[in-house]
Amino acid sequence: MLNQQLIQLISSLTKSEKRYFKVNASIVKTNKMLLRMFDVIEKNKNILESELIKQLKIPSKSNLAVMESRLQTLILKHLRGFHSSSSQEIELHHLLIEIEILYTKRLFKNCAKQILKAKKIAISCANHLILLGILKWESYIEKEQGKYLLQSQNKLKEILNDETQLLTDYAKLIEYKYHTFNLLLLSKNKVVAQLHKEIEFYDKLVKNGFFEIKSNHTFEDKLYLLNFKGMYFMSKGDLSSCLSIYHKLMLEIESSNKKNILQSNEYFLALNNLLLLEVLNKNYDEYNKTLNKIFSRFSGLIGYKPLLFNVTTCYELGIYCEIGEEKKALAMIPEIEKNLKLYDTETNEINKLLFYLNIAIAYLFNEKHSKSIYWLNIFLNDYNIKKNDVGSNIYYYGHLINMIAHFEAKNYDSINYLYNQSVNNLKKIRPLSKFDEAILKFIKKIASQKIVLKKEEINAFKVLRSTLEEIIKDPKETISLHFFDFFAWIDSHIENENMAFLIRKKKLG
Repeated sequence: MLNQQLIQLISSLTKSEKRYFKVNASIVKTNKMLLRMFDVIEKNKNILESELIKQLKIPSKSNLAVMESRLQTLILKHLRGFHSSSSQEIELHHLLIEIEILYTKRLFKNCAKQILKAKKIAISCANHLILLGILKWESYIEKEQGKYLLQSQNKLKEILNDETQLLTDYAKLIEYKYHTFNLLLLSKNKVVAQLHKEIEFYDKLVKNGFFEIKSNHTFEDKLYLLNFKGMYFMSKGDLSSCLSIYHKLMLEIESSNKKNILQSNEYFLALNNLLLLEVLNKNYDEYNKTLNKIFSRFSGLIGYKPLLFNVTTCYELGIYCEIGEEKKALAMIPEIEKNLKLYDTETNEINKLLFYLNIAIAYLFNEKHSKSIYWLNIFLNDYNIKKNDVGSNIYYYGHLINMIAHFEAKNYDSINYLYNQSVNNLKKIRPLSKFDEAILKFIKKIASQKIVLKKEEINAFKVLRSTLEEIIKDPKETISLHFFDFFAWIDSHIENENMAFLIRKKKLG
């Protein structure tokens, strides 16, 4: 089997990168066979190992493995040259290499000049780790050029103080980073009770001003702080404040002078978070503009194709389910099915759950109950996801929606078994809320009667609605409504109207 990393690397190259590689690699005659290999793989990325050996007249498989390794090394070598000035970080790494070479050759004046250049760039982009590396070389130069001089001794003390301050600043950045990632993982994966406990801890830190942005904060500090505050307000259900934070984050990124920041992962994720918050805040006039902005900026970048599917397409499908645009959701499903296979290893498990669940909801909206149940079965039975994310809120609500799908499909004989199975699985994740328990018991009761007069069914749904309205007066009981519009489902039976239509009517007016 051919080296898949090599094939992925070749597939990821842009036209400009390919041209740069071929022109520069062809200068060395010994690269001729490697360039032939590159061309063959580029034209047919699914080529069999035996066919490649035959076409290139390679003596054995072991020779092929060596050539694959050499070709990958050659491509990466020339990509380093192509991207030498594409970002401040890459430019700094090249300068550090030059500094070390000049120092080794004892060309200290030349070396000092490159150190000043690197230091200026590193300070402008607040790269703590590279600044530490630069200060190391600065101290080496000072020791070599200023031996036995008092001035040099003072300079070395200054460097030591700079290093100490950098380490302090970097420790603070690491702390911001930890809290940001911690809250992100908690909000996605942990049980609600644990999230509430952590939020109480963060309430104290916020009150004490730990996450306030100050004038001396670096660009990277601000990114972590704004992302944290966005997730903090999201976890507390303060969607308006969360949207305001993401607007500030967008302004911070778009006004930055950091090279290629508008083609960065930070900008991509900020745009996607803004997209989600615009929908949650019912800014329906804005989300389409943000969606178009994401695709216009990133769809031409080969490396972002899996991310556009894994994140943006996942959000887009979720948005259409959120606002009841079932036709748009249905239109996306064939392409999503294809890309779930294409990007299987690059799609994270939580996003797979979201895809499966939202596809099931889209079919539920369109009253294609068998297809909805099919995707819910994939959702509930995917062993790898179930094994790793059984505590996820997403997995929890999949059980509830599965009960509704079977109820709508009139699979009444299965409801009692599904009820017992769901309750057992849900309790493994977290205690049943009053809201969820009321829905499950209602479905079990109506299904057990099998034949119910329409008027009696409507009255039963009205009673359920009144019960749930009373329950959600407790703010802790409203979390279920973040995952599915249970009231739209109830009203679809009371008003004899399509569920998606009622959601559109409520959300879009």
